[in-house]
Amino acid sequence: MVHSDTNGERDRATEGETRCRVLLVDDEPTVAALVAEYLEHVDEGLDVTYTTAPTEALDRVDEFDCVVTDYRLPKLDGISLVERADGDAGFVLYTAARDYGVAASADEVGAAYMRKRTDTDQYAALAALIRAQAT
Repeated sequence: MVHSDTNGERDRATEGETRCRVLLVDDEPTVAALVAEYLEHVDEGLDVTYTTAPTEALDRVDEFDCVVTDYRLPKLDGISLVERADGDAGFVLYTAARDYGVAASADEVGAAYMRKRTDTDQYAALAALIRAQAT
């Protein structure tokens, strides 16, 4: 089950399964819900909460193991979100932006970078990247 803008935790832990709490930040609610659902489908150990508000994400970073953020967000871009975040969460910049500068900036702030694609195979790759970045 995917959470949307909630503070609740769910208990889906399966014996022996490593849980990973993920916050997904995307200003498009339909995209956020779809990505969250696919991520949980390809990796049942991911508990994905999503928000469309980057400022809410800043307030909640410390609740998560990894934050996946779009680059183009209202009021705050994904790189700025990573720079301003407090806590030990890992970060993945997951964006449609095809700009080498964005990828380089993500690397400079310690975030992994992955470009959004239209195929569903990307979600397994994104889940693996989340696991690699998670604290």
